[in-house]
Amino acid sequence: MRDRFWKMLGVAGVTLAMTTQAHAAWQLVPANSEIKAHVAGEGQRGPMERTYHVSDLAGTINDDGQFEMPLRLEQTDLLGKQGGLSGLLSGLSSDSAMVTLSTKVNPDWLSNLQPGDSTTRNVTLTASGHHFERSEEIPLTLERLDQRYYHLAFAEPISVDTQQLMKLDNAQTVLSLLGYKRLNNSIPIELDARLIRQ
Repeated sequence: MRDRFWKMLGVAGVTLAMTTQAHAAWQLVPANSEIKAHVAGEGQRGPMERTYHVSDLAGTINDDGQFEMPLRLEQTDLLGKQGGLSGLLSGLSSDSAMVTLSTKVNPDWLSNLQPGDSTTRNVTLTASGHHFERSEEIPLTLERLDQRYYHLAFAEPISVDTQQLMKLDNAQTVLSLLGYKRLNNSIPIELDARLIRQ
């Protein structure tokens, strides 16, 4: 009798956890979501400046407004577009995220928008990797395109501290392969993404 009670209690607990767990209310559309990074620094032959892309962004906003977006080396255009580095860089890639971006987005900011309307809100964006974590308040622009789709962007480019960037796994190796001896103090980052309501 006692064993049956504990089994029933366990089943009830699992059921409650499953029914109360927050699920993805909004999801990024990978084909229409990318980050641009404008990287400037010193190369072997003098100043260098290039624009790199992180494409096929996969992120979600759950019912509680928690937004998470992992970024992987495979999503960058380093593997196929920069001087035949594909073979070298592919050996450094993995399924794990280099860095994960996260923030809190009030679900009402999205739900209360009418098609064609937009709003800009300050949010605390956190970038976390294996060896670092950094948070910064940024302006985020949300635009409702129609009943299901939204546009998500930084209201202005955000600056990434290159000293923090160099703490990422294999960062120095990738930097050398791309021809940079050193980078400027910061890298401007732009977000252009599309959300779909689930």
